[in-house]
Amino acid sequence: ESGPALPPFATLPREHWGLMSENINDMVLRCAKTGKLFFSEKDAKQHNDDTGFAEFEQVSLDDKVWFCTETGKVCVTETEMHIYQKRDPTAKTFEEKTVGFLREQYLARRKPPQPAAGSGGGAGDPMEVDGEAGAPAAAAPVPNISKELLDQLLEMGFPQPRSEKALVRTSNAALEPAITWLAEHADDDDVDVPLEVTPNILPQADIDAAAAALRLTPEEKQAKLAAAVESAQRKREEIEKAEEKAREKARRESGKAMVKTKAELDELQRKRDMEARRKEKEDDARHRAFLRAELERDKAERRAKREAQGLPPLASDKPKPAPEPEPAAAAKPAADATPAKPRGPVELPVLPVPDAIEAICANRDFALDTYIETVTKLADNVHKNPAEPKYRHIRTSNPKIHERLIRPTAGELFLIAVGWRRDADGLTLPAEVAPGAFAEAVAQLAQIAGAKKEQRAAAEREKLKAEREAAMRAKHAEKERLRQQMEADRREISARGPAQTAKAAKLPTGNGGEHRLNLEEDPRDRQPGP
Repeated sequence: ESGPALPPFATLPREHWGLMSENINDMVLRCAKTGKLFFSEKDAKQHNDDTGFAEFEQVSLDDKVWFCTETGKVCVTETEMHIYQKRDPTAKTFEEKTVGFLREQYLARRKPPQPAAGSGGGAGDPMEVDGEAGAPAAAAPVPNISKELLDQLLEMGFPQPRSEKALVRTSNAALEPAITWLAEHADDDDVDVPLEVTPNILPQADIDAAAAALRLTPEEKQAKLAAAVESAQRKREEIEKAEEKAREKARRESGKAMVKTKAELDELQRKRDMEARRKEKEDDARHRAFLRAELERDKAERRAKREAQGLPPLASDKPKPAPEPEPAAAAKPAADATPAKPRGPVELPVLPVPDAIEAICANRDFALDTYIETVTKLADNVHKNPAEPKYRHIRTSNPKIHERLIRPTAGELFLIAVGWRRDADGLTLPAEVAPGAFAEAVAQLAQIAGAKKEQRAAAEREKLKAEREAAMRAKHAEKERLRQQMEADRREISARGPAQTAKAAKLPTGNGGEHRLNLEEDPRDRQPGP
């Protein structure tokens, strides 16, 4: 993980840089602006001088990087790796490495190889391997140290090898860092070992002049900084574009999944609605058949009563004659025959009000209550506004009117019985029909319907009571049978003698408790046994 940002080099005095040299050289730093990795203090300072970026952060050696085997490019994120593959077709193979692996390679390149025996190379001819194995590289740069600082250390009594090593290790920063380094490494085994590369001992003025010559001019620094900023900005834009594409793709996939799920839910809901409508139609058909059978039975009873009294049957109670089968020739009329006129609406018989009330009370309670509520409101409007034609006319094509007044069995028969008559688009109450008569018939319907509902409820309660009593009697009989069986078993065991007597076990049940036969309390259980 990345550690906290280190203090920028630009804000530290030059004489303090040496104090941080040994600690920073063991770290891996990353520029907070460009993301570039640095494995030494010198490289980080040079980057600061070149770009002006002074914000660095420490990087863990376990952080992952991706190394291109074809081009040697190091990518610190997978997104950067994908973008680089798109820009450079030759970059095909990437190996997952760590920052520690890169640091080891960096240190291996900086360490001078030992000369082979017989190669003719001396101790003063260090060679580096860079790139291909065995390829000679330029000699390591010779460090410069200040003659004035070296003389001051020698005057203090430090040996020259130690003094030179201290000035090289502290980058010739100042006297105080060199003394600190000598104090910290006084007990090292190799502290007196001379450096492999003998440093150049130059006056401080010459060193400062050489460093000034190597420094970039303000214009060069500005140009390099602008190029680095432009490159970082371009890289950031590419990363943002790639991330935006990924987000857009995820959004499209999510939208497709949502549309598919909604379509599946709609299909399931459609199937459920179709099944509900089918069941409703079947229920309505069964109910209509039941009502037709009830009407025919009532008509037959009325005909029988009137015949017993010596009265002729009512016109509405006469059985309908069965339709005569048409001749075969009539099934195919001649081409010049006059087409049959379309059939008009079926004329409903005018029943007596009590018969119409009896027929409509056969509806279910919900439909009957809705019907009574609607006709009560209709009668109230006619009674309050007897001269208004709009209250004496109803359109049966209106879905709500049809559902409430026409669809219930015998609903239209009752309206016709109390005086309403059919017209072109519905039903009309003639002006000669008194509003009070209509209201009185509706009140009679409400009273009889309430009584019928009470009778049906009482009959249902009696039926449930009878079923409950029958179940109770059956349970009691079963209990008595078990008691008699248990008594017979006791007598049989007693007759066998005490050697064969066994303890009766509790009857198991599904929940592990005792088996109870009386699920409901029976008053006869309280009677003492024989």
